[in-house]
Amino acid sequence: MSRPRVGVVSPTEVAFPTVRTAFEELWPEAEPVCVLDQSLYADFINDDMTVPDVMPEECYARIARLLRYSQNSGADAIIFCGSVFGRLVEAGRDGMDVPVLTSYEAMIEAAFGQGNRLGVLATTPGTIKCLSDDIFSYAAANNLTYDLISDVADGAFEILLEGDRSAHDDLVVQSAQSLTDCDSLMLGQFSMGLVQRKIAQIEGRPIFTAPHTAVAKLKTVLGS
Repeated sequence: MSRPRVGVVSPTEVAFPTVRTAFEELWPEAEPVCVLDQSLYADFINDDMTVPDVMPEECYARIARLLRYSQNSGADAIIFCGSVFGRLVEAGRDGMDVPVLTSYEAMIEAAFGQGNRLGVLATTPGTIKCLSDDIFSYAAANNLTYDLISDVADGAFEILLEGDRSAHDDLVVQSAQSLTDCDSLMLGQFSMGLVQRKIAQIEGRPIFTAPHTAVAKLKTVLGS
């Protein structure tokens, strides 16, 4: 049997190392194939990393083309890593023949499985808003109630884009110290996936990352 191929589509290359690590740890039999389009951030996200109130139709169309390109390249499933593009991915995957995950849906599902006191840590304010909106939608669809606490590791994402992963990780670890009164802690960006092992472990508060939960979900979906 051939190895399952999973398309990994991202607007930034800093997500790819965390996704590859998740595959190595959880699903080494799979073949992740990365597709990078940095123009998504350059063209559609504000300079201060906030998200416009309304995304232009061209952004929807571009993401739909990226998803279909990945499928046409042989992907059996697709993960989209851009944390602020969830609604656009949901629209773009409509009618596709392979499963396509947004950045958050697997992580949100895992977090609610742990309890309804949710913690969220991100490195941009736009991610907090998008993830909070996705949590609200998931809870409404599944008739769930929840409490949410969140924090932003200010400046960490910009530092990471400059190539200093160590300084990025230090800021994330420091911010995580304030998010203890929750049943789980979600790290809001794919690029944060490697920080999990550096954050102090607290009994009863597992730390969920977008890459690990997405890989685990697709492994189950594809029956591997």
